[in-house]
Amino acid sequence: MKNVPVTIGFVAALLLASGAQAEDITIDWQQTGLKYGTGYLPKVASDGLTSLVSIAQTGTGFSSLEDMTGTYPTELSMSWTAYHYLYSPPQSTPQVGHAPSIALVQAVNAGVDNLIEVHQGGQDNGGALWYQLASASDPLPNKINWSAANPYDEGYNPTVAADLNGPSPLVSTIVEVHQAGVDISALYYHVGVLTLGTSPSIVWGPSTEINSGLNQGYAPTVSIANNLAILVAQGTSGALWYSIGVVDTSTSTIEWSKPDVYTSGYNPSISVFGDGVDEFFGSGSGRVVVEAHQGDKGTGPLLYRTGILGGAAPTSIKWTPSSNVSYSNGCYPSVALSFTEVDYNLAVNETHSSACSEAATLYASLGDLVE
Repeated sequence: MKNVPVTIGFVAALLLASGAQAEDITIDWQQTGLKYGTGYLPKVASDGLTSLVSIAQTGTGFSSLEDMTGTYPTELSMSWTAYHYLYSPPQSTPQVGHAPSIALVQAVNAGVDNLIEVHQGGQDNGGALWYQLASASDPLPNKINWSAANPYDEGYNPTVAADLNGPSPLVSTIVEVHQAGVDISALYYHVGVLTLGTSPSIVWGPSTEINSGLNQGYAPTVSIANNLAILVAQGTSGALWYSIGVVDTSTSTIEWSKPDVYTSGYNPSISVFGDGVDEFFGSGSGRVVVEAHQGDKGTGPLLYRTGILGGAAPTSIKWTPSSNVSYSNGCYPSVALSFTEVDYNLAVNETHSSACSEAATLYASLGDLVE
């Protein structure tokens, strides 16, 4: 599996040798409530190892975008740099946008991390969608130097993910999903192929409606592991649903399952990790999922679920535990899984805001997945 220094097969052997069974997978929080900034609509991404990046707005509506880099080098403990305005050369003023999302992937052959971010711009009544790329040393430096911003579509609330578990060290599959309208609406996706290195580039596939509009949603979030995408979104009356998509990079298409409601809540986030073959937790699971969401519309309890998927093309998520677990209070949770050499396991990186509908204190937490 790409970008992991210790083979997952070896990890699986250790876990199986320990006698682990297919039991509930929970988060053993090692560090919680770390204040790392102030902002609105924070998102976090990991390169699957020890580098982290967060992106947020400075205010509500259309406002300046900022990024922050972080790391947890040897133990389950994070450190973060200061937020920096996100610039789009050649302009000398900060990038202004709404609903930013970010992904991070390690370019192993080049010894650097590559980044991609997407956001709404103020053009076309706020529906213009833009992306930027960056290349930076690994571990990430204090400040990221971004490429010029480029438009790629029209829509709302875009989300982006990079495949950390793909077969090639030279390219990474990118999946982007966005709403067709401002509120709950049909969802569209793009498949992109990101060429990794010191000068990254991306080729986008066409904008394609998911399941002919069947998967209507709001605040979508997507993650991808070895060409299997997991999408979650908020439906009507707070219903949260997920859909599993098999990605075909040769045609830039994704075959999505029908939406499957798994709980109720607001502003969900999801992360999936694994190559679909090598096992975690001795359960035959080739991929592990962590999901987080708000329990209420406003500031209130934050809840998580874990899940496993087995085989190359699973059709559903087996939630373990099958009910939500409360872990904090706030708004806009975001999660990103990564491999950790501590017990040869998976870690979850989480960020959230202390309050809804405003720029507020941002908190980060880090935990180990355990049975």
